[in-house]
Amino acid sequence: MKKILGIVVLGLLLSGNAYAGVNEPGRTFIAGCDKILKFHHKKIIKEHLKEFKKKNQTFVLYASCDFSRSTWAANKGKNLEKLHKKTYKKCMKYSKKNNNGTECYLYAVNEEIVWKYDRGKTKRAKLKAQKEMDKKPGRFFEDQPDVNDDYQIHFNYLLAQDSEDREWDINGRMEKIVLKINDVMAKATAEHKKGDGVARKYKFDYRADGKLDITFIRLDQKFNALQKYANNDIIPFLNIKKRMNNPKKIYFNYADIDSVDGDEAGVGYGTLFLRNKSLNTNERKLLLTLHGLIHTQGGGYDCVPGMSSGPWPKDLHYVNQEKRVQLNSGRRLGTTYAHNLENCPQLQDSVYLTPTSSEPYDPYEVNCLFKIGKYNHPEFTKVIEQMKKTQGDVDWKLRFGSSCRHRDWNRGSGGFYIWGVEENIISTLK
Repeated sequence: MKKILGIVVLGLLLSGNAYAGVNEPGRTFIAGCDKILKFHHKKIIKEHLKEFKKKNQTFVLYASCDFSRSTWAANKGKNLEKLHKKTYKKCMKYSKKNNNGTECYLYAVNEEIVWKYDRGKTKRAKLKAQKEMDKKPGRFFEDQPDVNDDYQIHFNYLLAQDSEDREWDINGRMEKIVLKINDVMAKATAEHKKGDGVARKYKFDYRADGKLDITFIRLDQKFNALQKYANNDIIPFLNIKKRMNNPKKIYFNYADIDSVDGDEAGVGYGTLFLRNKSLNTNERKLLLTLHGLIHTQGGGYDCVPGMSSGPWPKDLHYVNQEKRVQLNSGRRLGTTYAHNLENCPQLQDSVYLTPTSSEPYDPYEVNCLFKIGKYNHPEFTKVIEQMKKTQGDVDWKLRFGSSCRHRDWNRGSGGFYIWGVEENIISTLK
């Protein structure tokens, strides 16, 4: 075999290379084509190899591969230069007809498959090709420069590495739902019986041209590789790799994938899973976005009247699940927006609403740094005291409101660590 290959290589050196793929073993990605090419190669070798050797002929097979589509041509002969040129030209003829003219390369010589490829290089090449395919007019791959330094909610259109791009960020579908959210908020806040009568909206992130700032995000993991609760992969990717970690921003994703629930959110980050079967209408997408946004504001706090303070999964929601309010997939706002308890946060005072309250609270300060200030309700102080007594990692279920999604689970043990803060937050509690 080595002798035969040696003859082939010598033939390559002597023959020159009038055509791009003549005598040139393939090195591009071939995984999608390899099965069918191996089948044809094996079949020919099994049926004719003895005949080739008996007649002192060399057998070559050329192929083109475009992801999963392939064309091939095979031939035998003694004149190596003519054999390679003839087989290459035949392969290219088939490729132009059936495979968009994808370049043909040498796949096999006699029994030996000579097409080799570097998996690392191939993966990088595929990612580069995908990145080029993702580039479309009107699309942004980074959070655009802010028009002010205020608190803001930034939206992403997010896909897994292998997800279909339905272009929600640029075809207006996502923007239509998001802008409708603030119409609903203005009405619900103005009509709230215990509120101050002021119509409020969320502070969304806009570009300098006045358009909603939506960033396109493609994860570096395929859908099937994501954890059951996909946010456990999505949030670290955004925070660490995409540097979406501004504590004065909420990053809310419209993820074009499925997950256990229709939405999942906490302080700092939230995600709506567009492929979830519960989101079968735009109204459902709107309602679950409203639901998730309340969780990004720290709610529902255990101290809010009517809120369940029971253990997970009963916490963060009203005891009466029949009420059609935003925490229960409705448009109206319940007591989480406004109530009469001064030592318990109310959504009306969130820094992410405009007009901003005269006594605003920052959910990052309260739920991540535990700087509760005037919010000394027993439901809060009880949790703080339990945290201070904890010797190991603080269980995520130990909370008085929605979880801090800035939490860094990979750093250290025996405490509560968040990205961007060096010290253990528990050590700062008084």
